[in-house]
Amino acid sequence: MSEPAFRDGGGTAPSRFYVGPLDDPDQYRLEERIGRGGEGEVWLATTARRDGSSRHRWAVKVLHAEHLPADHEESAAQALARWHVRALDALREANQLQRGVTGVVGASEIFIGAQPHPAGREGDVRTLYVVSPWIEGEDLVRWLKRRPAFEQVCDVVSRLAEAVDGIADGPLAVSHRDISPTNVMVEPSGAVCLIDFTFAVPTRSGPVTAIQNRGYTAPEARTGRGSAAADRYSFGAVVHYLLTGRPPDESDAEADSRAMLLRANFPTAVADHVAALLSADPARRPTSLVRWAAELGSKGAVEPGTLRYGDLDLAVDGSGTTVVTAVGTTVLSQARLGAGAMWALVPDDSAPLAPVAVRSVTDGTGTTVCFMVDKADRLWVGRAGEWREAGGAKLGGGIAAVRLPGGSTAAFTADPDTDRLTTVEFGLDGSLRRTTAGPHVRRVLAAANDHDGEPVIAAVSPAGELVGVDAHDLRRLGPTGVLTADLCLNTWGELQCFGVLADTRQVITFDQLSGIWTPAGEIRTPGRVADLACIGYRGGVTIAVACDEGLWVATQSDDGLSAWQQLTDQPCHRVTLGVGAAWRLRLAVIVDGRVAVSTEDFTGRWSTALKTL
Repeated sequence: MSEPAFRDGGGTAPSRFYVGPLDDPDQYRLEERIGRGGEGEVWLATTARRDGSSRHRWAVKVLHAEHLPADHEESAAQALARWHVRALDALREANQLQRGVTGVVGASEIFIGAQPHPAGREGDVRTLYVVSPWIEGEDLVRWLKRRPAFEQVCDVVSRLAEAVDGIADGPLAVSHRDISPTNVMVEPSGAVCLIDFTFAVPTRSGPVTAIQNRGYTAPEARTGRGSAAADRYSFGAVVHYLLTGRPPDESDAEADSRAMLLRANFPTAVADHVAALLSADPARRPTSLVRWAAELGSKGAVEPGTLRYGDLDLAVDGSGTTVVTAVGTTVLSQARLGAGAMWALVPDDSAPLAPVAVRSVTDGTGTTVCFMVDKADRLWVGRAGEWREAGGAKLGGGIAAVRLPGGSTAAFTADPDTDRLTTVEFGLDGSLRRTTAGPHVRRVLAAANDHDGEPVIAAVSPAGELVGVDAHDLRRLGPTGVLTADLCLNTWGELQCFGVLADTRQVITFDQLSGIWTPAGEIRTPGRVADLACIGYRGGVTIAVACDEGLWVATQSDDGLSAWQQLTDQPCHRVTLGVGAAWRLRLAVIVDGRVAVSTEDFTGRWSTALKTL
């Protein structure tokens, strides 16, 4: 069997493949592929015991030569030899570290050998192998599938912090350079092991060949500089992954992590604590991970029985009643804000568990339809107490929903497998139609109907640009680093887009004229914006901004932007707007994990006495 067929095979090596050093090419028998990454694969391998009673178990990392970074004008063979020397240096350093640092597990052997082959049939093509003791346990990718509680995550993080601080502060002062979920093992006893020091270098070393693990490599390390601060960034990215299920966005990891954690129902203190590790400036990252980890648990502590909400939406049903839908850690709840209603969030016992994001919209029959994404990357559709699964949805990929001209509803999200814009239409007859043929997007931000009732979507492209997508094409609006955005029709029937630049007090605006998006200016906000909502109504477009410093509302008209009215000084991270009873605007907002609403009066002023649901 050819080598490419081996590499594309399943999890078990067909016909028994072997690897080994040049003087013993069949030393290790490959049993089962454990993982696959950018540089190669990790296999469970065995060697025979002397008495033949059983076999020793090993973890063998196959570093495919063509994937090892080569210097300028360096052949593949020269790159392989250079990486072999560097890996041997890392092996010696890791072996010294594991004698003094708890949780460090280095390799036992590194060699150049023939590519995986049937017994006695080694070829001439060479590659690099790293052999380590087999650890009974799970890497963090598999461990996370057990859905550990926050307290369990904190325990693993604390143990990992000891190892990462230990390799940086010890006599050798080593930078691991490849800290990621697949390189951290959790044993059945709860012990945590940091493995795979293949690319480790002394922190005192100068620039080296860059190693990039997407989502986990610090900005400065992408140019080949290993440092303790870069490892702390990678540690922070691993923590973010354990809390959200995905790595942070590389374009602005600090802002993305903070926003994602807030949307995932974590307290502001936890979001700020984790985001600090992901600062683009190495000097701003915490220096003691052990101390940082000790503080994480206390910042995430909540009173027993306290339910924190992470996302919400607002819709108005056919009777004119405002319906607020909110998702907490384990539950989806709804509140009806009408005459005689309870004005309280009531859990929907029929809804799927572990919700993360929700959008709601009213269909042509006047019934509220909810689209919800759960922690397992699944999209659900709910109407009148009945829920149906509608395929996958990328966790952290955003979601938006609109009513279509025929009365059906549609949600837009990113497909978890293809990263393409995906449309799920829910018909009035209960039919579901899923289309995964849109452009590639990183995250869906918002959707609205144009003057013809057709949907237009605002999203972030794979390159980090803000884009507008309609039925005809994709338009690049230009800026990168947009954290959140919203769309609405203004009083002239033209679409407007308001986008928030990450970690700023700046909102950029665009107008769509004859299908072309045109920059329309900038708006300064009173606080650092976490979320924004807009709605065109009466004499202009009302804008609400949820900020760390509170919640503000203003109206943009032909005369300019009105003065900002502050409704609360408590930290807010999600806000939405709608037209409620008596044609008054109403907003729903998450204030420090609680859901609250406010309504404008007949003079256009908003009540500052927010009603907590």
